[in-house]
Amino acid sequence: MGRVLIIISGIGTGGHYFPAAVVAKEFVKNGMETIFLVRKNYPEETIARKYGLKTFYISPRPYYGKSVINKLIALEKVLESVLRLNKLMAEKCAGISFGGFGSLPLVLSCMINNHPFFLFEPNCIPGRTTKMFARFARKVFLGLPSSVDLKAEAVVSGIPVREEFKQVSRKMAPAEKKTILFMGGSQGAKRLNELAIGLQKILPVEYRLVIISGKRDFDWVNSLKDYRTDVIPFTTEPWNVIADADVVVSRAGALSGYELLIMKKSVIFVPFPYAIDDHQFYNAQYYARMPNVRVIRERDLNEEILLKMVLELMNTKELESERELEIKYDAEKVIVEHVLKEMR
Repeated sequence: MGRVLIIISGIGTGGHYFPAAVVAKEFVKNGMETIFLVRKNYPEETIARKYGLKTFYISPRPYYGKSVINKLIALEKVLESVLRLNKLMAEKCAGISFGGFGSLPLVLSCMINNHPFFLFEPNCIPGRTTKMFARFARKVFLGLPSSVDLKAEAVVSGIPVREEFKQVSRKMAPAEKKTILFMGGSQGAKRLNELAIGLQKILPVEYRLVIISGKRDFDWVNSLKDYRTDVIPFTTEPWNVIADADVVVSRAGALSGYELLIMKKSVIFVPFPYAIDDHQFYNAQYYARMPNVRVIRERDLNEEILLKMVLELMNTKELESERELEIKYDAEKVIVEHVLKEMR
């Protein structure tokens, strides 16, 4: 195939840089020279260092939802990043974008320099960058089937998930109590935390709660917990906590939802009501084709309804024959194989 440089952008949130890092590792494993784009002193840089990935610095900023001044600054940073990336474009290369505002410089640089690029879209409702550039991409990899015709060659690859989610095994909870886990993401979810605290009053005695709280809410949640509740800080390595849960109450980000289903967890998804294009709701609806998954809007939920859903899921016996979704455990291999085939 000759020497080909693979340039990967996972700049953004964990839903961007974690799948990107998993795929980057797979390229390295296949002997490909791989560069992982990062911002200096941001989480994706830390993840790249942890995985031993070669990095290259650019400095994109979010655009949508910002003031006019910040939008102008974001456009300036896109141009600055494209000019920096041109240093990598002299040789044969391919770009792979994992969505978010950080993907734009790589896509534009590939187009300007006539190099192929690939897109990864985790959500059922594609993001704006995916919708805008899908028709120019060599291929679009879909974490979940798209509800929109992207007018592109698309492959449902599944979502690349870190190996620990696939391998961790459950330990017994203290006193063999049944465990309900609340997950609100890195910023926390105020309403989910409120429901967890309220649930303490009506929870049967044989249950315990674990709340993964964001930094913003940690102190007040911790101050209101009772003896059956553990409050722990947000962690980027939650697999051991998830493994011990009988039922998980969670937002419906594409990656976090996929991680929970990879671990075969019973889940109640409460989509973030202000997600762009309501994409979390559509992710959750897709996941709810599984017999051990429920979806409810935040506005329709209270402690009594939540308890009823938890007890129902506790009595749901999942059978492999009932699994209606094909959860792919090797999404990174699917993506790498397709890219290498295209580059031959």
